[in-house]
Amino acid sequence: MDAYRTEEEQVEALKKWWSENGKSIVAGIIIGIVGIFGWRGWNNHQLVQAESASILYEQMIAASRNDDNENMKIYADRIVSEYDKSSYAVFAHLMLARLATEENQLDTAESELRLVIKTTQTPEVEHIARLRLARILIAAEKLEEAKQQLSKPSGKFAARYEELRGDILLQQGDAEGAREAYQKALVNAIAVGDSQSILEMKLDDLGRS
Repeated sequence: MDAYRTEEEQVEALKKWWSENGKSIVAGIIIGIVGIFGWRGWNNHQLVQAESASILYEQMIAASRNDDNENMKIYADRIVSEYDKSSYAVFAHLMLARLATEENQLDTAESELRLVIKTTQTPEVEHIARLRLARILIAAEKLEEAKQQLSKPSGKFAARYEELRGDILLQQGDAEGAREAYQKALVNAIAVGDSQSILEMKLDDLGRS
């Protein structure tokens, strides 16, 4: 009887414990299951989003190859509006900047390029955007702002940075400063195997030191 009573006590204790804690355990299990399936669902959603953005990107590039500016803009706008958090959005902004430049909408092009510089995680893309922005600012005669974009020349982009810096200095009437910048650009172009013909012409026009 003592053993039976002990078992009954154990059952009662278990019932009491379950009454006090069972709901929270079940809730924890449910939350865990929902979390697992929710995470998988989110991953699947991200994959679908990336695939859809990729398709639009390919369509944008195809339109570019065909010089179809109308569809280039349509696809770029869709990527930016529907998939702005994807990596493809950066390239869509670059495309929109290019189209705006071709239409002489320099303020729009400037805004697009500044957005790329702010959001991209890829140093090469940032350099490309900075160089394009500097050219836009030069065209808009915002020479000091353009010069600020060229303050950190880097690696294989150093020659292009120095060349643009030379262009700005020349427009500002500093022929000697421009010559020095072009010479630095030439040295960097030789180092990375870039074309040097335009730099050679610019130096010849200024007279080599």
